[in-house]
Amino acid sequence: MNILFVNYGDFTTNSLNHIGGFAAALSRLGHTCAVAIAGKKETLSAVLAPEFIPLSYDDVLTRPSPFPDGRPADIIHAWTPRECVRRFVLAYQPRARARLIVHMEDNEEHLVESWTGRPIAELRATRDADFGSALPQCLPHPVRYRNLLWLADGITVIIDRLREIMPPGTPVHLLTLGIDFALYHPQPVDPRLRDELCLRPDERVIVYSGSLSFANESEIRDLDAAIRLLNQRGISTRLVRTGVSSPEFSGGFAATYRDIVVDLGFVEKARLPALLALADVLVQPGRTGAFNDFRFPSKVPEFLAAGKPVILPGTNIARLMEDGREALFLRTGSPDEIAEKCALVFSDSALAKRLGNAALAFAREHFDLETNTAALEAFYTSIARVPARANWAAATATPSSDVPLLAEQVSGIAARLPDSAGSADPAMLRRLAGLTDDLAPALPSVGSRHPDGILRPLGAGLGGSSMPAGSSEASRNPRARSNA
Repeated sequence: MNILFVNYGDFTTNSLNHIGGFAAALSRLGHTCAVAIAGKKETLSAVLAPEFIPLSYDDVLTRPSPFPDGRPADIIHAWTPRECVRRFVLAYQPRARARLIVHMEDNEEHLVESWTGRPIAELRATRDADFGSALPQCLPHPVRYRNLLWLADGITVIIDRLREIMPPGTPVHLLTLGIDFALYHPQPVDPRLRDELCLRPDERVIVYSGSLSFANESEIRDLDAAIRLLNQRGISTRLVRTGVSSPEFSGGFAATYRDIVVDLGFVEKARLPALLALADVLVQPGRTGAFNDFRFPSKVPEFLAAGKPVILPGTNIARLMEDGREALFLRTGSPDEIAEKCALVFSDSALAKRLGNAALAFAREHFDLETNTAALEAFYTSIARVPARANWAAATATPSSDVPLLAEQVSGIAARLPDSAGSADPAMLRRLAGLTDDLAPALPSVGSRHPDGILRPLGAGLGGSSMPAGSSEASRNPRARSNA
């Protein structure tokens, strides 16, 4: 199969850590993979030994059959329904007519609420024209992101909780992360690296490999505050950070920031294992809620595979763990709680060893790249065997073309309904109700192009799905670049 992954950013974004691994493993299974990005292709240098064809959106739209066999994509794996991805898919699909799979790795509505500082219900009631240029294309459109999910032939989710908020009637596959255990594994501390980073012999080290974004800024501030608390309590501790941050972030701390944090910025992937090996403990800050419950930080499998004690929120992947066995769980995620958990590990070498060994065993059981890729390949095959959900042959390459495609789905479902609503398939009714609920906000912009009467709120109350709302303080950077 020709498989085209479509990423919402460039090759430095978090998601390339996942996409690159799956593309490499799929290539070893005999498939041809390409990755189309919204940013600059020069960022390919951030990917360690890429095994895919690197493309920009413009490359693909200019040459719709970019694969060596001269054919277009058989599978499009849209990595999140962000607005730039949605627009690219709508422009390319009339030419490719591939099976469309959308990957979900976040609570998309929480992200857009956090960025705008407005509740999703208010945003969904706002006309497209009112957004202007205020909403970056690397974020989801409050209304149209769900349209792409309805058009999808299948959906992959990074964590099982995301199943709860997917459109009914669409096949969903749990796509667990896979990592390269040849790269990430327990290894001894390199004393030269400690010297290079000016780490004192008596200092405890916490490593955090991940960038700052508007969505996680408060959590990284909590981690920094926890390091400060440890030092105030007489436990000499340094935080080693990698990833992109804004100057305003570090500038907002006291002048002693550089005394407790070694901020390396973005570093090459190949350097991360040696940095993780420096750690006395690895911390993923955060707490349960609309953000963390529906995501899976990609650095966590790498933390676990390093065979180090790990501290993380008691949600997402932690739901498969036992507190005190594979990791220590955060309940509130406060700086004081983080500091207390770190101090516990520092003071108990036997506990640290047990946690590290169990973390490694958990990683090997759950994050084997070849096993998880084989399951993904089987999902692709199952989707390819059935007719496409959308009539892409009739689509036009315009940003709003998803609405007529979905109106056609509504018409098709309505035509198959029996005369008696009581004898209708409940699953069909749920899909119809969800479709009409999600299409309703777009009606003012499409008007008479829809079949008369089809898009009334059919079956109101039958369970149209919607994402859970969440909010947090809006910040600056909508694109979460990371080494994690």
